[in-house]
Amino acid sequence: MIFFIALVCFIYSSLLYSYDKNILYAINSASGSEALDNIMLVLSEFGGGLFWLLFIIVLWVYGGFKEKKFAIFLTITIITSGILGLFLKVVLYRPRPYELLTGVKLIGLEEYGSSFPSGHSFRAFAGSTLAFRNYGRMAFPLLILSVIVAFSRVYLGIHYPTDAIAGALLGLIVANLIFILTKRSFLFIDKINNEWVSFSRKPWRKMIFIALSCIFFSILSINFILIKEPGLLNPQYIIYYLPIILDLRNFFDYGLIFLWPSSVLSAFIYPLLSLFLQSISVVLMLSSKKIKNVRLSNFILRLGLLIFIFSILIIVSALCIFIYLLPSLIILLMILIL
Repeated sequence: MIFFIALVCFIYSSLLYSYDKNILYAINSASGSEALDNIMLVLSEFGGGLFWLLFIIVLWVYGGFKEKKFAIFLTITIITSGILGLFLKVVLYRPRPYELLTGVKLIGLEEYGSSFPSGHSFRAFAGSTLAFRNYGRMAFPLLILSVIVAFSRVYLGIHYPTDAIAGALLGLIVANLIFILTKRSFLFIDKINNEWVSFSRKPWRKMIFIALSCIFFSILSINFILIKEPGLLNPQYIIYYLPIILDLRNFFDYGLIFLWPSSVLSAFIYPLLSLFLQSISVVLMLSSKKIKNVRLSNFILRLGLLIFIFSILIIVSALCIFIYLLPSLIILLMILIL
């Protein structure tokens, strides 16, 4: 914590700026090989929310009591790092290096928001540190991967070196604080597991409310678009913005700060996508009961559950976007009423 506070002071007093800039140029200038650039883009995503969410889901579905306990605390760690990271980005805003410096090559898609601290480095070090504290040397590859993630963010021209270092320090702080909580008993894991099994027996009943929510969000958003921005329903317009809307980096990192008009289109597309995935998960869970091979049946059931969890993440993101659009919706309704 002391190192992080000192780093913030050094950065915003510009004492480290010349060193920060020179190291950034040295690392970023090493790009040029298309193969190496693609490798760095892939490695960078190991610090993204998608990797850790899938990691948590696999631990919960296939792990024993210890793994499920760790999965719960890892979820708390990743969520905490995400929320704290976004908060610090707002409070300690710093433009991205490619936005200010000439000669910095941006590799990959442009990213929104503040450069400081690095959210990918934050998540990567938080998750890997918690794993290392629980599993020791077995988790050492995750720590190495975290260092590579931090390096890749600088290589891609998205962060300054001090952004990545700050993210790493924050990850170490959060993970060690949460590790203290893992020493406490966690008796309700069995209850969660029982609910998990109960859900898989009659999935269609448990999904009714979520499916109705998806339909409601879709109807609300389509009416909002028809009244406010009817031009957004142009197929060419939707196709143009679809890569931005479905970009997983935006989906997990910036669900609350989508730029207009992609935010409105997201509020329309995400519920439909969630509803589609739910229907697939129901088919898989129901069909698993008719398969005689036990191992294949369990695999199909777990696959259906994983797809359902992913559909929930999508509808939660749609809800966040609706909260973001809420002021506009209220103003629009007041205009219509008056």
